[in-house]
Amino acid sequence: MTALVGASVLLIAVSAIALVSGWITANESLIWTSIAASVAGAVCLSLAYFRSRVEAAQVARASRGRAPVPGAATAPEVIEAPEEPEPAPEPEPAPEPEPAEAAAATPTPSGAEEVVGVRTSKRFHRPGCRYATAKSAQTMTKVDALAAGFAPCGVCKP
Repeated sequence: MTALVGASVLLIAVSAIALVSGWITANESLIWTSIAASVAGAVCLSLAYFRSRVEAAQVARASRGRAPVPGAATAPEVIEAPEEPEPAPEPEPAPEPEPAEAAAATPTPSGAEEVVGVRTSKRFHRPGCRYATAKSAQTMTKVDALAAGFAPCGVCKP
């Protein structure tokens, strides 16, 4: 791809020189050479653009765990931290969201505020928040959520 970009820069430079020379000498063939070099430079830039799009799509596909397209350039290897295994899904259905007037966090018998933690986003919410209904949501105290590394929701601000 860098060869295509380099070729287009070279062709644009040749085009500019040919155009200026053609105007100064009133040589029509140099002006036509300038036009041809400009078109060739545009073609090289277009090819570089589309090739970069294909490579970006392959990198995205590889990062999602799919096999790359045969004959395509491979993406550099990305080393990621190992993920903690998710616990098995609970057999209970997700709790129904509370009405808007009861959206405030409810205190538990021990006096700690009860919130809904969403494991996939690592955020905790008030029980009535629209984001508290995710599949990986679980009820916990605010203290436990903070200790587990959850951040408060920016919408419901528990």
